[in-house]
Amino acid sequence: MSPAHLALASRADRQRAQLEARIRRQYVTKCEAYHFDGLTVQLTRVAEPDEILQRMEQNADVSGSVLPRWQPYWAELWGCSVAVCRRLVQIPLQGVPVLDLGCGLGLTGTVAAACGGVVTMADAAPPALLFARLNSWPYRERVRLRRLDWIRDRLPERFAWIVGADILYDRLDWPYLDAFWRAHLAPGGTVLLGEGGRSTGGEFPAWLDGRGWKLDGIQTALSGYAQPIRLFQLSLT
Repeated sequence: MSPAHLALASRADRQRAQLEARIRRQYVTKCEAYHFDGLTVQLTRVAEPDEILQRMEQNADVSGSVLPRWQPYWAELWGCSVAVCRRLVQIPLQGVPVLDLGCGLGLTGTVAAACGGVVTMADAAPPALLFARLNSWPYRERVRLRRLDWIRDRLPERFAWIVGADILYDRLDWPYLDAFWRAHLAPGGTVLLGEGGRSTGGEFPAWLDGRGWKLDGIQTALSGYAQPIRLFQLSLT
């Protein structure tokens, strides 16, 4: 390795260490390995996600403020993230633009990047983006991060794949998601959604019917999760 490359590697190592230290000053974390058809991804996550919500609620009570829209669901690794990743590793993604919408800890976006995708990770919660940046660090040259609220924000580009893990839990969000997908899905593109077996997820196909989408759905069982995971694959007709 040339001196110039050594200097770049050293700088990257320092930047990653600074990012990790910043996270650990605020959160107790743990690191776990996830395996998908020969691909292994290391994920740093919050050790006790429930404590994050309790902390936010206590701070809101003390200050008299309201909880932000991005309550810390990002701190949990949802089973549907794993199910979406299992699907992603089956898709040719080399050089393909991918949007990980509501990226949370960044597992799905990291897997997409590991498969060669050019990935944008977007979330309304600033802490989520810190974890997503750290977890996608090995693929940082083809990953960017954006703070985004799908109700009011838009990006300047479209994507061949838009993926979302557990973003359908609130019915009130569905019209906004519908509009967001239409604004950002490239012609011939696909929306891939993981849903954790909630009653709202069961109602989503009927709500989508007649809105110009073709929907293919399957259910898959994951070890350790009581409810089967629904995978929805959407394309505009």
